Amino acid sequence: MKSKKRFGILGLTLFFFAFLPLQTYAHDPEVRGNGDGNLFQHYTWFEILNPLLLLLLMLIYIVYLWTMRKISNRSLGERKFRKKLSFLLGLLTIYVSLAGPIAILSNNLILSAHMLQQSFMYIVMPPLILLGMPREFFQFLDERLFKPRFLRILKSPLLSLLLFNALWSFYHIPPIYEFFLEQFILLEILHIVLNTSAFLMWIQVLAPEDQINEMSYLKKIGYMFANGMLITPACALIIFAGDVIYPSILEAPQVFTWLTPLGDQQLGGIIMKVVQEFSYGAAIAYVFFKWARLERAKDAQIDELPSSAVE
Repeated sequence: MKSKKRFGILGLTLFFFAFLPLQTYAHDPEVRGNGDGNLFQHYTWFEILNPLLLLLLMLIYIVYLWTMRKISNRSLGERKFRKKLSFLLGLLTIYVSLAGPIAILSNNLILSAHMLQQSFMYIVMPPLILLGMPREFFQFLDERLFKPRFLRILKSPLLSLLLFNALWSFYHIPPIYEFFLEQFILLEILHIVLNTSAFLMWIQVLAPEDQINEMSYLKKIGYMFANGMLITPACALIIFAGDVIYPSILEAPQVFTWLTPLGDQQLGGIIMKVVQEFSYGAAIAYVFFKWARLERAKDAQIDELPSSAVE
């Protein structure tokens, strides 16, 4: 079986995962606590730990390992371990976000937990997954997924930049956020669209130099700075609002006595901005040091040339 077909199987597995009903992730009103007593007492261990999600993520990782073992490219060398670790951390980020305390608190309208969950899923998880992918994966996207003319626009860095930040910012406008909060199916679709736009945004920076786009290292660094600037207004709106702008926060159970509704809202905005700054800063450092290594390699090649050849 060719590597492209293996990546097709991996992509199909991820596709079905995207459409798995994730009740706590989508803030399903049917699985919220009633606000009495300890919030977690309203859930069974099965609902809290979500073992089905864990099993699905394990299946995805097994398919990934099988794909990595079978690909023909042997040039990965020792980088195979780092890629496998990065992909595993990406899957663990999904589990931490969609199961356990973060998911339960988020589903019960705790905005700070919601922001942490969203930041993990859109800002932390996609780069970890992409860093775990070998070159063949990006070739597969370039030659198959982005080959049709109407899909080539998805390779545009400007479109990816504006699409992700616009979707995430508009989603957190209070009336829009409150509307989707009670619309389970629409919210599930929205999360899938946001996740897709997040991957499109990140792939512009993390794809190999000759794949997806032709952005230079300097442009990639500027691209990440632009991402940070575009998301700042939404964070500022949430952090510096003098009153509670999300009415749903007032319906949330008082899980922590020290966390008022306004404090929860402000903490959510701070979490959103801090996670974004850390992740984008790490991406800029990654691109910069990769650029520096390339320049050092070029200098070393020049130094190895005979003096007559240099002249």
